Amino acid sequence: MHWLARLFRRNTGSVAPSSYQTHQPTTSSSPIPYVLPKDIHEINRLDMQHYVLQKAFQANFLAPIQHPATILDVGSGTGRWMVEVSQQFPRARLYGIDVDHPTMSFPKQCSFTQGNLLQGIPFPDGSFDFVHQRLLMLGLPLTHWPSTIDELRRVTVSGGWIELVECDLFFYPQGPATKQLMTWISTASQHRGIDIGVGKKIASFVQGSGLLNITERQIAIPLGHWGGRIGTMLLTDFSLAARETLKPFVVKTLSLDPQMYDNTVEQWIKECDSNQTSCDFTCVYAQKG
Repeated sequence: MHWLARLFRRNTGSVAPSSYQTHQPTTSSSPIPYVLPKDIHEINRLDMQHYVLQKAFQANFLAPIQHPATILDVGSGTGRWMVEVSQQFPRARLYGIDVDHPTMSFPKQCSFTQGNLLQGIPFPDGSFDFVHQRLLMLGLPLTHWPSTIDELRRVTVSGGWIELVECDLFFYPQGPATKQLMTWISTASQHRGIDIGVGKKIASFVQGSGLLNITERQIAIPLGHWGGRIGTMLLTDFSLAARETLKPFVVKTLSLDPQMYDNTVEQWIKECDSNQTSCDFTCVYAQKG
């Protein structure tokens, strides 16, 4: 990775990527296991996902931050979260990091660094008052979660807050098609070390990290037209992922018949309404001592 090599200037309150890495969980040749390609459809889907979570949680974040000077968004995707939070804290400096550069333009107080989280966060210790990470369950192997949380903790100031939001892709209640589709996605993801049910495990990872004042909040978001506008949006989000971005990966990995996969997806979509399916999302926030 080619990081922007600048000095960290505490006297001005600014933060810049370090030319060295204080902690590197994996080697520089570490693969990026994220299974969803970043095309225009995926960009639109990620923005839709942002608004679903914003509506469900009634906020862009739940951690009790008040006047942060520096904020880091890990796995910033399209950058939508970072831009909206910059409007809430116009005096804060916001930094995003992801494997791909966002397509949208940023306000002056926002900046972006391209990089692989599996190779460490390219900022010095204690750089940020608030560190936010969301929906990386398809990008982080299960075995990397403890070291990733340690890395989030490292770049957070003493007294600062860390927040993680993840979901459990084993939707409930499960009809036959739902169970089959989730089994396929889970089995294919395991080939890359990914656990699609990690949402319900992040609290235990945080508890083992030495962070304080840990708060966990779980919310079941409707999945289907039965759930009104938010349910329709989440179904559109997940069905786009299943039909377009996940399909090539799952079909190839498991050597499935593409038509059988398509038929199962269509039946799953119908089951979401007939069974009034929902998806569990978990938000965990904690403070560095």
